[in-house]
Amino acid sequence: MGRSDVTFAVDGTRCSGWWYPAADGGDDADASSDDRRRPCVVMAHGLAAVKEMRLDAYAERFAAAGMSVFVFDYRGFGSSDGEPRQLLDIDAQHADWEAAVAYVRTRPSVDGTRIVLWGSSLSGGHVLHVAQRVNAAVVIAQVPHTDAIASARSTGLAASARLGLHALYDAGRGALGRSPHYVPATGRPGELAIMSSPEANEYLDLVPEGFDFDQRVAARFGLRLAGYSPGRALAHLTVPVLMQVGTRDQTTPPAAAIKAAGAGRHVTLKVHDVGHFEPYTGEAFEVFVGEQIEFLRSTVLEGPSVPPRTMVITGAGAGIGLAAARLLAGRGWVLCLTDVNDDALAAVRDELGDRHSYEHMDVADAERVGAVMAAFANAHGGSFDALLNNAGLLSMGDFESLSLSRHRTITGVNVDGVLTCTHLAFPYLLGGTDPQVINMCSASADYGVPQLASYSASKFWVKGFTEAINIEWEQHGIHVCDIAPGFVGTGMLDGADGDIVDAVGVNLGAQDVANAIVSATEDRSRVHWVVDSPGSRLQRTIINRAPARLHRLALKRYSGY
Repeated sequence: MGRSDVTFAVDGTRCSGWWYPAADGGDDADASSDDRRRPCVVMAHGLAAVKEMRLDAYAERFAAAGMSVFVFDYRGFGSSDGEPRQLLDIDAQHADWEAAVAYVRTRPSVDGTRIVLWGSSLSGGHVLHVAQRVNAAVVIAQVPHTDAIASARSTGLAASARLGLHALYDAGRGALGRSPHYVPATGRPGELAIMSSPEANEYLDLVPEGFDFDQRVAARFGLRLAGYSPGRALAHLTVPVLMQVGTRDQTTPPAAAIKAAGAGRHVTLKVHDVGHFEPYTGEAFEVFVGEQIEFLRSTVLEGPSVPPRTMVITGAGAGIGLAAARLLAGRGWVLCLTDVNDDALAAVRDELGDRHSYEHMDVADAERVGAVMAAFANAHGGSFDALLNNAGLLSMGDFESLSLSRHRTITGVNVDGVLTCTHLAFPYLLGGTDPQVINMCSASADYGVPQLASYSASKFWVKGFTEAINIEWEQHGIHVCDIAPGFVGTGMLDGADGDIVDAVGVNLGAQDVANAIVSATEDRSRVHWVVDSPGSRLQRTIINRAPARLHRLALKRYSGY
C-alpha cells in the first residue's frame, strides 16, 4: 500500500496528514496481533513549512525500513484547516503534536509503545518539548532550535528589534480581534523576515515546482519565540534522542544545540559540516537519513520494545477520572478504569477501546479492589506503575441536615476508599516503573468549609495521608502526591448550589485538573499540586496567608453564616 491522505481533529479543527504503512506489513487490516504492530514515526516541519517540502522523502525511507509514518501539517498551515491562517502559536503546535500522537495510537497497525517523534528546525525543538508528555519512545531532532537567546544573538540586535516592533503591532491587532499583520518567513540579509541569514533563501528551494506556498507568518510569533528554549528539556528526557547539528548552520545556532545535547543523559550527537537547509537534499540528506534509520534500528526496530506505563484509575466513568483517562491513553498509558457505573464504563470502552481494562469496583470493597488490582497486575508482568485515587463523593448542606448514613458514605469513599486502594496497591507498585500514587484532594483541605463538613474533613485526611506516606514510601521509590483543585464543573457538583459555591465560583473544568494529573506523572518533585484559575489562585493565596481569624471570617461570609 502507498501513501494515503488522512485527517484528525485538534479542538474541533481538522488537521491534514499523510499516512505511510510500513513496507513489511504495517497495514491496519493485517494488524491482528501485537507482533504485527510496527513503530510509528510522527513528523512535522519547521517554521511555516509544510509537509510537501521534502518530508515525503524522509517518510518513504522510514516506511521502507519497516516503520509506519505519519506526516502532518499544523493548524492554520498547508492543507490543514484553521483560522487565522499562518498564525504560528507554539503552544497550539505542541497541542497538534499531542493530538497527532494520540491519533496514530488509535491505528491497529501501530505499536503505541514505539512512537518516534521526528522534528527539524523549529519542530526539532517541539519534539524535545513534548516527548515526555506523549510518552515517546525515541526522538530525532534535526538541526533543532534549542535556545532563544542564542537565536536572538545570531539574528542580531537591529534585526531582532525590528521584528520585535512588528510582533508588538501584530499582538495588539490580535488583542483587538483584527486580522494578523504578517512578515515573511524568509528573506535576504537586511530584509524584514523571521529568517534573514545568508542561507535563508535556501528554504524556498524546498518548495516543489508549481506548489502554491504561503511563506507569511503572523508577526506576533516573534514574542513567543523570544522565550522558547526547548533544549532545556534534554536534561530531563529519559528516552533515546538523536540530535544532528550542522556546523555551518546560520539559522539555529549549532553551539547552543551542542551545549544542550551535553546536558542530556541519553543523547546521541552527530555533528556535520553542513548548513541549516542542506540535510533535506542531496548528499547531506543521504547522510542524515541514513543515521536516522540506523538509530531507529538500534532503538525501536531491532532493540527491545519499551513496555507501556500502567495505571489504575478509580472513578473513571465521568468527570476528572474520564478526562485524565483520555489524556493518559493518548500518551500511551495502559489503564485499568474502574467505576460503580457500568453504563459509564461501557461508554468509555467504546471511546478508548479494548487496549485498557474496565472493571466494576466499589473502592470501599476491599475484596473487590484486591481482585481487580491482582488481575491487572498479573496481565502486566505482576505489577503496575501508578494509582490515581480519583473516586469521590460530595453532599452540600448543614452538617445536621444530612443523614448520618450519608456522612458515612462520603467518608467511606473519600477516606476508606483511598486507604483501601493505596494499601492494596503497594505490593504491585513496588515492581512498577517510577511508581507513584496520585490522590485527589481539594481546596477544602486548606480550611474546614461550612456546608461541606464531612467532605472537607475527608480531604484534610487525604492531605495528611499524602504527606505522611510521601515520606514513608520514598524509601521504596514510590512517589505520593495529591491534586488540590477548587470547585470543578463536573457531575459531582450537580445540585450543589450553596452560598459558598456562588461566592467562590466554579472556575475549573475536568480538563484543567486532568492536565495537572498528567503533569504529576511527569514531575515527581511536588507533594501538592494546586489547581486554580488565575483569579481564584490569587484569592486563595491571600486567604490562606491571612491570620486564622480572618481566614475563618472570610469563609463564614462566603458561606452565608
